[in-house]
Parts: sequence; C-alpha cells; structure tokens
Amino acid sequence: MNLMSISAVTRSDKGWVREINEDNVAVLEEHRLVVLADGMGGYNAGEVASQLAVETITAELLPLYTGENAEPSERDIRAAVEAANTAIRAAVQSEPAYEGMATTLVMALFCDQRVHYGHVGDSRLYRLRKGRLEQLTRDHSMVQALVDEGMFDSIAEALDAGVKGNILLRGLGIQETVEVDVASAAVEADDLYLVCSDGLSNMVSDQEMLGILLDADGDIEQAAGRLLQTALDNGGLDNVSLALVCPQS
Repeated sequence: MNLMSISAVTRSDKGWVREINEDNVAVLEEHRLVVLADGMGGYNAGEVASQLAVETITAELLPLYTGENAEPSERDIRAAVEAANTAIRAAVQSEPAYEGMATTLVMALFCDQRVHYGHVGDSRLYRLRKGRLEQLTRDHSMVQALVDEGMFDSIAEALDAGVKGNILLRGLGIQETVEVDVASAAVEADDLYLVCSDGLSNMVSDQEMLGILLDADGDIEQAAGRLLQTALDNGGLDNVSLALVCPQS
C-alpha cells in the first residue's frame, strides 16, 4: 500500500456581494484528505451546515486512513457523507434557527496512486494533466440535468437561454437521505488537482483556469492567488474557495 503524500494550498474569500463566507475548506496533508463545503445560498445558516459537513467527514474518515493497511472504499466515503447529512439534519431538529440550512460537498482522498472522491451539489474537482484541464465531478444542478437530457448542447447555451444556474438538485441537509456520487481515478506524475466552490467556477471559465495553472508552471501558491483574484476581478458575486493539490509518490 502506497499512501502517497500531498502538498496543497487553499484560498477562501467572501467575495464582493455576500455579507459572510459560508464556505469551509480543509486540507489535512498528513492524511492526504481535502474537503470543501459551500453553504447553499438562500438557505439559513449555510456556514453552520458547511462547517458541520467538513468536521463530520474528517472525523469519520481519519480513523480509517491513518495506517499502512488502509484501503479506501466507496462505501466508506459514501458513509462519511451520509453521516454529515445526518449531522446537519440533527442540528436543524435541535435549533429552529437552522431550519432550511444546507450545503454542497466535494472531498478527495489520495492513496495507493489513486484519488478517491465524492460529491453532492455543484462544488467541483478538476484535474490538470499534460496541459489539459478536466472536470472529474458532474454538477447536480438543474442546468446540467437539462444538458444531459439533450435539451441544450452546453451549459453556456442553457444559461444564455435563461436557465438559472444556481438551482441544485442535491445538497446535504435538504432531505433525510442523500445520494452521493463516488468514484476514483489513477494519479499520474505531475498531476495537479483543483477543488473549488461554484464561486470560482461561475466566475472563472475553464479556459481561464487552465491558462492560470499553466502560467504558474507548478507554483501552486501563485496559481491559487491568481485564481482567487480572477474570480474577484470578474465580479466576486459569491464566496470563493479553492484548494490546489499536488500528489507525490
């Protein structure tokens, strides 16, 4: 079992419009774990939901992946996210002011030359490999569903037609149960991974992201700063959070 190692940087900002930052992002390099949650706009106490999600998932997963015999499984990741959903629902039951709070979630665990990831909502995981930026997750949003159903050729076309891009079909805390997308992919030398909230992906196009990452030439501190600043320069209409992760054998 090759546990790998990672180096990572994070950035988070409330943007120019939101009064508070409802995003939470955590990187535990020694455990090769990245978790990002985006308190869903329009819901109460989104920052509480996102914090609960990050804290619960790290608490659930860390005991499982600290030893040499650890073998990441889709079942463990799914169970951790489901536990976060349960924690958020329990908080709502205990505090009336939390009624309606919810969050998106994306997490990545690096182990055995693979990245194991799960997500709910529209927070994303990207991979830069050999000059190509690829979105590994698929948004659980109305606009993505309409594209998948063939009503539009692309998200850009759907947005131009007036479809709202912020309507989510899944989130933690919305219902008693949650459907989690879980997958894994092989890690190759010189891969770079970007975990982000929609405050980045809605403000910075994939092509802009790619240009910034390539220009940085492996300097993830510089790349993270430029990604955040570009999101703010392009409007900063939402909280912006991201983590850039370099896995190493």
